[in-house]
Amino acid sequence: MIEWIKRTLRELAVKRRIARDIHPDSFRALAGELVELADIAARIRPDEHAFQLRVKRIKREMDDLARMTGRPEFRMLPRKKRLELRESLLSSRDQLLKTVSDAPVPTTLRQ
Repeated sequence: MIEWIKRTLRELAVKRRIARDIHPDSFRALAGELVELADIAARIRPDEHAFQLRVKRIKREMDDLARMTGRPEFRMLPRKKRLELRESLLSSRDQLLKTVSDAPVPTTLRQ
């Protein structure tokens, strides 16, 4: 009996975490974070035209996503689709973080 209660509570906790992860507010927050990272990445590589185009595309897509999450249709998307979208956004965030961390140092002088 106690094991059943523990298992049920764990399953409930997992369901609540997933519901929180795929809530429209969490998508808006993640999109805002990606826009900020894209801004930082754009400042790191100002001379690369192709990279600047990618940054603009990322910003535009994140603005579109933020608008879409405000619509009732977004909540009607299947849970699996929203989880896939979240994983894709997390992957994009990791790639942007890697881009920012791999930035060349601005000076060769030791600080």
